[in-house]
Amino acid sequence: MTSRGRDGRYVVALLVILAIVLISLDLSGRWRGDFLHAAAVRCVSPAQRAFHWTVDSWLRLVHQYIALVGVYRENEKLLQEMKRLRMENDVLREYEHEVSRLRRLLLFKEKVKAEMIPAEVIAYSPEASFRTATINKGERDRVVKGMPAVTWEGVVGRVLHSTKEASRILLIIDRNSSIDVLVQRTRTRGILEGEGGAVCHLRYVSRQEDLKVGDVLVTSGLSGIFPKGLHVGKIVSVERKDYSLFQEITVEPGVDFSRLEEIFVLVPREGGGTVRWFAK
Repeated sequence: MTSRGRDGRYVVALLVILAIVLISLDLSGRWRGDFLHAAAVRCVSPAQRAFHWTVDSWLRLVHQYIALVGVYRENEKLLQEMKRLRMENDVLREYEHEVSRLRRLLLFKEKVKAEMIPAEVIAYSPEASFRTATINKGERDRVVKGMPAVTWEGVVGRVLHSTKEASRILLIIDRNSSIDVLVQRTRTRGILEGEGGAVCHLRYVSRQEDLKVGDVLVTSGLSGIFPKGLHVGKIVSVERKDYSLFQEITVEPGVDFSRLEEIFVLVPREGGGTVRWFAK
């Protein structure tokens, strides 16, 4: 046996003897070994604190992760619910606007005692020089060329041509449109012509006529296309030039063509060789 092996056996034997002596002294009550206990505690406590801190930190991290996962899932549910509610709100708003428009159209239909064909605008002409709108009613629905198109705001235009399922409306703001109208306050007659933009011009009104900004224009009924008394628009500017026999008058149409969605096509009543609009 080597010297290293013998030294190991001596150390183990010495430790065993020391342990037996300490236990004997502790059991006899003559020595409690407090200083060794305190020394052991001082040696072990840093490792214990480090171990407990590591365990506590890990547990807190796990709990926080679990909590974050729960919050994330709840947040996703809330986001989906918010999207659903927003969509429902948009649909309800659209229904509200549609009901409001239809209610005004029905009130207008009760006021104007003429046969009307309701229609929806399905397309607009992209050309600024040719202002038309296409509706979803045609010859199959008794809509033919020349019929007037109106809405609760006023005159829209007239049917330019129609097919079996659709029709094109020439709007009053188109350059090819002209309507015989009356100034409601003075009963002055004139011809309303479009210019392709958002306004129209009232032509052939003498410089002597007393017209003012804000005067309302209505259809005269003389052209045979529109019944008398339909709202057309209002005067927004009046200019009298020295060299001209007529006034230069700008008119704002009653219809907002950028928001036109539903219209009525008026159906005239034939009788005695003439066109009659209103039932007796």
